[in-house]
Amino acid sequence: MEFTDTFMQNAQRCLHHPSERVRLSGILGRWTGAWRGPNRVLDLSLSQHGAFLHFNQLMDGTWVQAFTFVATKREGLCLRGPDPDRTRKAHKLRRHPLDAAPLDALFEAWSAHPEARPAGHAVEFFLEETPDETYEACLAEALDCLGR
Repeated sequence: MEFTDTFMQNAQRCLHHPSERVRLSGILGRWTGAWRGPNRVLDLSLSQHGAFLHFNQLMDGTWVQAFTFVATKREGLCLRGPDPDRTRKAHKLRRHPLDAAPLDALFEAWSAHPEARPAGHAVEFFLEETPDETYEACLAEALDCLGR
């Protein structure tokens, strides 16, 4: 949970109201609690641009960044995914190519939500525009598409 706490500390700079902080804490608690198992890990990266909480999954022997919670001063806070680089990764490893079908299925499922904003080969869900029910549906879709 160290990653989650560090991410929350950095994300607070992007959140203007205490209610948003409480809401984000609840959302992250549900997402990180569900993201358990030997083939799943959380990773955190911090830069001058913001904080990034990565949800990684082992797929076909390759660690893949499935999706990310992003907190930047410029854009605010959003959930971005699935991995926008999945197409390149599917072809990068010629000996053991990545089967990107689960990530593509997740992209299709998440794209169907009216709150989803296009972000290249991924979609984004901004905290202030997305109700909790949509975040819950996205979590269920992620677990269904990527395996429980």
